[in-house]
Amino acid sequence: MTNSGYNNLVVAISSETPASQSAIIIDNIKKMISEASPVLYVATENRAYFQSVHILIPAEWEHDEASPSTWETFNTADVIVDTPNAMRKDLPYTQHNGKCGETGQRIYFTPDYVATLSEDKNNIQYGEPGKVFVHEWAHYRYGIFDEYGTAGGKYPLFYRQSGSSLIEPNICANYPTMFSEWDITTNTASCQTDLATNLYDDNCRFQLDRDFLPETSLASYHQIKSVVHFCKDDQAHAHRMDTQNEHNDKCNGESTWTVVMRSPDFADSRKDKNTPLNPLLQTEFRIVKGTVSRFVVVMDVSGSMKEFNRIGKLGESVRAWIKTDFPSGNQLGMVQFSSNAEILSDLRMIADEKSREEMMAKVPKEVFVATCIGCGLQLAMQMLKDGGIIVLVTDGKNSPGYHDISDVKKDIVDAKIRVITIAYGSEADKNVEHLADVTGGKSYFIKDDDSSEALQQAFVGASTYQSTVKNEDLIFKLFEKELTASGDQTDLTDEFDVDETVGRNLKLSVFNLDDEMSVESVELTGPDGDVVNNFVFDTTTATLTVELAKIGQWSLKVSLKSSQSKPVLVTVTTRLRPDVTTPIRTECVIPSGSDIRDANEKKIIIQAKVLKGNHPVTGASVKAYVVKPNGDTAILDLLDNGTDADGTKDDGVYSLYFAYPNQQGRYTVKCQVNSNHKSFENLCFIGSASPQLFDPQIDETIIGKVERIPMADFTRIASAGSFQVEIPVSSDDSYPPAKVTDLSVMVVKDTAANISIALKWTAPGDDLDSGTVSYYQLKYSDVVTDVMNSNFNNESAIRGNRSIITEEDLVAGSLQPSQAGVQQTATFQLTDVQREKPYYLSLRAVDKADKAGQVSNLVVFFIPDKSVLVLTSNAEDDSWGEANPEDDSNSGEAVDHEINIHINSNEPSYRLGSLLIAAISLISIVCLCVALLMVVVRHTQVYRYDGIPA
Repeated sequence: MTNSGYNNLVVAISSETPASQSAIIIDNIKKMISEASPVLYVATENRAYFQSVHILIPAEWEHDEASPSTWETFNTADVIVDTPNAMRKDLPYTQHNGKCGETGQRIYFTPDYVATLSEDKNNIQYGEPGKVFVHEWAHYRYGIFDEYGTAGGKYPLFYRQSGSSLIEPNICANYPTMFSEWDITTNTASCQTDLATNLYDDNCRFQLDRDFLPETSLASYHQIKSVVHFCKDDQAHAHRMDTQNEHNDKCNGESTWTVVMRSPDFADSRKDKNTPLNPLLQTEFRIVKGTVSRFVVVMDVSGSMKEFNRIGKLGESVRAWIKTDFPSGNQLGMVQFSSNAEILSDLRMIADEKSREEMMAKVPKEVFVATCIGCGLQLAMQMLKDGGIIVLVTDGKNSPGYHDISDVKKDIVDAKIRVITIAYGSEADKNVEHLADVTGGKSYFIKDDDSSEALQQAFVGASTYQSTVKNEDLIFKLFEKELTASGDQTDLTDEFDVDETVGRNLKLSVFNLDDEMSVESVELTGPDGDVVNNFVFDTTTATLTVELAKIGQWSLKVSLKSSQSKPVLVTVTTRLRPDVTTPIRTECVIPSGSDIRDANEKKIIIQAKVLKGNHPVTGASVKAYVVKPNGDTAILDLLDNGTDADGTKDDGVYSLYFAYPNQQGRYTVKCQVNSNHKSFENLCFIGSASPQLFDPQIDETIIGKVERIPMADFTRIASAGSFQVEIPVSSDDSYPPAKVTDLSVMVVKDTAANISIALKWTAPGDDLDSGTVSYYQLKYSDVVTDVMNSNFNNESAIRGNRSIITEEDLVAGSLQPSQAGVQQTATFQLTDVQREKPYYLSLRAVDKADKAGQVSNLVVFFIPDKSVLVLTSNAEDDSWGEANPEDDSNSGEAVDHEINIHINSNEPSYRLGSLLIAAISLISIVCLCVALLMVVVRHTQVYRYDGIPA
């Protein structure tokens, strides 16, 4: 951000986008962002606008103004234009797996949405393009969430304000909502009320009055022309913290403006709110085309590289990368450094076997004195000039008096060069992780007792930073295991599966061999019994390749002539089959970055993203292996359950906190995914999206709808690289429990004796999401602020409406905490609730050191009038029991009949009471009274009206 302007925003267009739409899509991207710039400027009170944008077009497209891309890549773009998900259709949305205030992953638009940007249908349903973009930008850049509900979604389309009997649209606006309802099943301007929630049912929609002209909120219904601001904490643009929406849930009721202003973008921005937007500050656009990517490998050849045969393993790994894994059609150069730097090879195209062999011959083998990391980086930067990728390998600290990383860091950042760093050995320079973070790269750490495989994986990881990664260049690891040959046991055997999407160029590698003479044979046996055994050897590694492996189970066998001095590492990698266009991919990541200065202040999350194409893969077993500086391995079961670390359930992103970074030094991370007959490809909507204004003539995208496709078994293994901890946590109890984010009401039970409520939530851990907490605190009130984070501990008289739930109120289930990740249920008796009034309930967990976690998401429950019977049962909750046909104890008196108010309307079943006829008659009378009352209300409320606006 420069002088309030966002620079170098990247919009990348997928190669799947038809070239016939190229002109209109490029023009409309320019139109949308140009219109968004003044909208953002006003919304941020003169703090931000869009200054420059790079549009990355596919290599196949022709465009007279396009220049070659240098640093821009499809995988790291801020915005992408890509083919639609079947369930999302053309709905603009933002992928955001993080927490409140954290940046998202990217903004998505479909080619058809962009191509039809100015059509009336788009503007009616989604709103003006500039406002749509700002809505999504706020999700992506500032980490806010949607301030509206959806029909059939997690958050209701309607709500009741605290203390009010009126049903309103679930939006954030600074004026009372003026609207009319519409039943989509009867096509009439009259909706039915769901007696369980006391809100309109899922068939109801609303249309806003054309005279309804609020100024907020851009995170809600920005389609309203008058909306130009976010909801704030002042009276003029007051935030509604009592509404059930994703933003209130994830941001603890804070206003969107509060979260936006916490962004680092505005930490030092000017506060002048009266300076108009200079008409000369227009958005500049540059068209770039993905052609070739440029890599320079910068290798340390100082004297310490001779130790532990580091120079030998480095040479073996670089040669293996160049020989088989470096993507064809890209440029590669090499630099070595010791006391100075030297170019081993200028940038040249790697296109055939000859160019690969010639480059492999230039890999360094000798070592020299001193270490000048800055010299090597400076020379590589001169080779790349205006963007590219540097792969830096170093094993030591910079020698005194020589250029170091700090001398060239700013120039590298300004040149848009991405740096992948490989710290080789425990003494490698401590600043390399920071360099990777600030340039948008990635860090790897190689221990001296690691095989050359670890180095090879780092180089393969660097290949993913091409401008556009082609499917045929993707490499998948199917198997990895250390095997020990000792004594008489010199045959190493195991099995692995080749799934239906992979098998091309399958490669079995055996690392850490003492020498070539120690290998008797290496062989693979396919599903049909065919044997492949023509292996090759290089330094310490034997490899065997199958051009196209058959689908099914394979057996491997490594026979050694004698026992080994150390375990051998066996891996299997492969590529997509020739006829497959949709890969199953796993990306292992560390969202907190590679450079953790203080683990007490910065929590570390490990994530694995599992996708088939662009669709989430759910139900997989995902483990992360974190190797600590002392060599111990922590195994984490990553979850996609929507709890605190995970963020969003069933989005294909599996997450968990790493709660015990209690050692100073470097940690390595690897993820393994197994489908285990339980995985599904999810066709669903995931992410924060622009709302849709209802129009009877336009098909809406149903956000809550999910279609799951069973998947065949598969295995994927991926490296997240490494992270460095400078200040570790002081104990194994340094973190409080995680926040409960999925608290829900299963059912409210109303009998003559009492009213009780059944709750469900996922247990957090004693330390974030690991271990078991000591106890829970539960509170409810008819005033929403009573049970929010800021007031949860406030015991003053002003909180007199608040009630505390204790063990004494327990009716069924247990308040005893379960192990982290386990779902808990408990039923409580409510002693002081009134009917026809919404109540807000939350909980928080406390650990053994009396550290309390954050307050959970709020849930709302409602007790209808006793005269209205809601005859339901909850299939999920066994504690209610089933009706016994032989038990007639409830027959006779209506006063003894129980009322179950089923909250989760997606899972209803019905219980017929003995007074069904009487109940139906009573309901009919009540409905007639309600209908008459509605007629009166419609003619007395000035801000509501009948009919659909013309």
